[in-house]
Amino acid sequence: MAASPSSAHKPHIAIFPFMSKGHTIPLLHLAHLLHHRHLASVITIFTTPLNSPFIRNFLSGVEPDIIELSFPGDFSDDLPPNIESTDCLPSMLLFLPFIQAVKKLQPQFELALKNLPTINLLISDGFLGWAVDSSAKFGIPRMAFYGMGNFATTISRIVSINKPHKHVSSYDDPFTVTPFPHLKLTKADLSPPFDDPDSKGPLHDFVMEQGIATMQSHGIIINSFSELDEIYLDYWNKNIGPKSWYVGPLCVMAAKHKIRLESTEHHQLACMQWLDARSLSNRQVLYVAFGSQANVAPAQLREIAVALEKSELDFLWVIKGDYYDDVIFGDFEEKVKDRGMVVHKWVDQMEILSHESVKGFMSHCGWNSVMESVVAGVPILAWPMLAEQPLNAKFVVEEMKIGLRIRTRGKDIENEELVGRDHIEEMVRELMVGEGGKEVARNMKVLSEKARVAMEYGGSSWTSLETLVSQVSSINTVPSD
Repeated sequence: MAASPSSAHKPHIAIFPFMSKGHTIPLLHLAHLLHHRHLASVITIFTTPLNSPFIRNFLSGVEPDIIELSFPGDFSDDLPPNIESTDCLPSMLLFLPFIQAVKKLQPQFELALKNLPTINLLISDGFLGWAVDSSAKFGIPRMAFYGMGNFATTISRIVSINKPHKHVSSYDDPFTVTPFPHLKLTKADLSPPFDDPDSKGPLHDFVMEQGIATMQSHGIIINSFSELDEIYLDYWNKNIGPKSWYVGPLCVMAAKHKIRLESTEHHQLACMQWLDARSLSNRQVLYVAFGSQANVAPAQLREIAVALEKSELDFLWVIKGDYYDDVIFGDFEEKVKDRGMVVHKWVDQMEILSHESVKGFMSHCGWNSVMESVVAGVPILAWPMLAEQPLNAKFVVEEMKIGLRIRTRGKDIENEELVGRDHIEEMVRELMVGEGGKEVARNMKVLSEKARVAMEYGGSSWTSLETLVSQVSSINTVPSD
């Protein structure tokens, strides 16, 4: 095990999250981890004014130096005013214009770097690839952080280079990924631009730019643990690079230190009281949530509602408030009030999953949600919707066998055929009371214990972070001319 850096050599670590809660929260957990383990002399966070209150609240007790960079509000006519996070975009079609606006932060970022005391390590989101050029100007090693697991990262890179789907015509036809002959993929398992071997255009260009920036970085920080997907970690480090460092599951910090946002307290308390009542009645609960980015069609929401009603199982469904329509749902909440709760606001998902009554999670398989499920020991009903989520779902269901899968058809949630209420009800019941659900619950229990051990003293992720910090502490950062 690497020795902890002495107080005289503890590094100044700067963190620059991408402006999206799914990307920001694990890096804030990392800040908590660095603080509680006394691994950094100073922690500096870069953000923008409208994201700053969330970050300051989340990092209460850590007290980092927070530098606000003014968001370029007049950059594009496509972006509504006062939008500084993808969570607030009216449509993900505005993602690329948002990315271009964020890139305009670079001059301010470099001015801040110039005026700060020596930074030993910059950890910036993988979507902020331009930060590698900025850090190089000041001799600062940069590590990339992607809000995804190494399975999806590795497979996406292999597919983009080797193009094993070059001669596959259908989205449902399987093909083999050469280094892993056991793994059968389809184009439907890949998100744009990876699904198209001849992909071109702005999204392709953006992904390639970030890939190049990552290759030029000092390493990659992964929110995972080696016991989860060691063969993919080994392949990446031996054949692709730069080195991946596993330091998670970072959400352990939320569970261990009771990190909670003040803005969630009222409705969060209502959720927890409702779950407590389920426990007193010895009733198991299915938790349903699809993240903050997916646009689920109203007709699909209706199918989910009917399936939950017909299942006769208890459930807690978190649904974005702007997607809830009384015309679609009618008297749904009244019908299920004795066994169902619908929440229309952002919640502390880790606390909900950790409640003893929650025994299943219908999830979009965003990587944060996968990690939170693993830490809480709650099996997953996978329903991927966008980005790398289909690969995450494949990993959860076929590789780790800690979840079941909703059958979907089509490229993504906005283009696929409607998933019917009967199939949803069938899979909900299988997860909660069926033999398949019991098997994946047993597997998840074993994996959850491994996750806990990885983050404890001497565990794989504990040691990995210790080694990483010791290495960057020994790097002399000399500004370039």
